[in-house]
Amino acid sequence: MSGIQLNTILSQFKEYAPLYLADQSWDNVGVLVEPSENNPIIEKILFTNDLTEPVLDEAIERQAQLIISYHPPIFSPLKRLTQSNWKERIILKCIKHGITVYSPHTSWDAVDNGVNQWLISAFGTNEQDYTSRPIEQIKENDTPSKSQHLLTVTLPKEQNINLIKDIKDATVINEISCTTSNGPAIQVSISCSSRAVSSIMDLYRNEDNILKTIQIVDVQKPLDSRQGYGRLIQLKESRTIREAIENVKTLTGLKHIRLALANNKTIDSPIKTIAVCAGSGSSVFSGARNVDLQLTGELSHHAVLDAVHRGTTVILCDHTNTERGFLNIIKKHFEQIWNENQVKLFISERDKDPLEIV
Repeated sequence: MSGIQLNTILSQFKEYAPLYLADQSWDNVGVLVEPSENNPIIEKILFTNDLTEPVLDEAIERQAQLIISYHPPIFSPLKRLTQSNWKERIILKCIKHGITVYSPHTSWDAVDNGVNQWLISAFGTNEQDYTSRPIEQIKENDTPSKSQHLLTVTLPKEQNINLIKDIKDATVINEISCTTSNGPAIQVSISCSSRAVSSIMDLYRNEDNILKTIQIVDVQKPLDSRQGYGRLIQLKESRTIREAIENVKTLTGLKHIRLALANNKTIDSPIKTIAVCAGSGSSVFSGARNVDLQLTGELSHHAVLDAVHRGTTVILCDHTNTERGFLNIIKKHFEQIWNENQVKLFISERDKDPLEIV
């Protein structure tokens, strides 16, 4: 097996799901444990939802040099590294065995073809079955179009700036002539809403030379119309709640899920609008309250009560059961990029939901 340099592998993970998509206010993504050797050759990669001690032992037994842990094993700051705490033992053991740890977490949630896209595949495999978009999160005393951000974009001189000026909630505040490696250009500074940021990103979606110049200050996700947390889907044809339950069980492989029927609904009531969020949907669903169905891993007791009283049915699968199945998708994605003779990919057999029905 020839292997691939670590930096090359990491750059391809970041290309798949840029780390700026992660929630910068609280998440901890990227390389969390770095090897002492500079840019080592990687021959084996282990994917896991959670990096627990049994999973790490499995990685060592399989001689994996890189662990992709969806959830960050280092989340809250560590004040010391001792053998008395399981999370600290994991970090010490990774360092001892020269194992790199990379966590994508919410960047995989937000990216267009990420965890939430896998989750909505329970309701169809293409847009002939539904239309979908990320859920716009609404903060207290705010609306999706209210928050203003500063965006700069460098355009070739011949580009029509009026295309930006025509976008609602986008105001050009400065234009500066400049020269780039591609010739004369103009740098445009724009004050705009989150929705306008999405429209501007969409405007230049097929022009990488422009997209790479875009800088956004204090942006609220999504960065473009395909990226952001959760997914709101509109079915082309309505289904019953019973059918939705079976769809979710088939996708996740679960024998049992938890169901909270909306008031005055039955299991055979039709649904057409569905909000989906892998993991915990509480904050994300603030932007998708008036739907027929909410699908997520976990919600608080009071959030469920609030939903059913609004006429929304809730399906809960427990946190990691709405995430773990995506590991098969991401493994297949990178197997198409890397030859098996270069690097071997494994999904952990010891990674599991800590909760079970007994």
